[in-house]
Amino acid sequence: MGMAAIGGALIGLLVMMLVGLPIAALILKLSVRIAAGFSPGFLRCLGVVALATVVGFFLNGAFSMLFGIGDFGAGGDPEAAAAAMAGAGAAILGAMGLSLLVGFLVTALLVNLLIKRADGSAIGFGRSLLVVLVYAIILTVVGIIVGVGLAMLGFGAAALAL
Repeated sequence: MGMAAIGGALIGLLVMMLVGLPIAALILKLSVRIAAGFSPGFLRCLGVVALATVVGFFLNGAFSMLFGIGDFGAGGDPEAAAAAMAGAGAAILGAMGLSLLVGFLVTALLVNLLIKRADGSAIGFGRSLLVVLVYAIILTVVGIIVGVGLAMLGFGAAALAL
């Protein structure tokens, strides 16, 4: 990997930390307000989002290793490499599905453990699942809006270049 790629990855990580995590914390705060009826502190939500991100990163890596994703070299044999690539799609889908499910449950657990009502009581795991479901729906809608906006911005810039 070249130095430019490493630098780009580090800049992307920095942007995610400085922009993405606070936005995700605000969305989690809104999700708790919608699903549980109270508004937790921003820093507590930021901590939950950051911890869920780190745990999700390691879970995704573990599931990738468990499903053997990334090991398709097959020792230089083209037929074995082709057979390995044929099974790669199923392995990747399986790892993504399992990672999504476990990540959802872990995030709900973190919400249940770290976000408390004003009296200090936990909101309960069932309500935490509802909070994470609302959070995921809002994140998906925001992601679609940002993606469409960036695509339109990119297509507009490309059209201007013509």
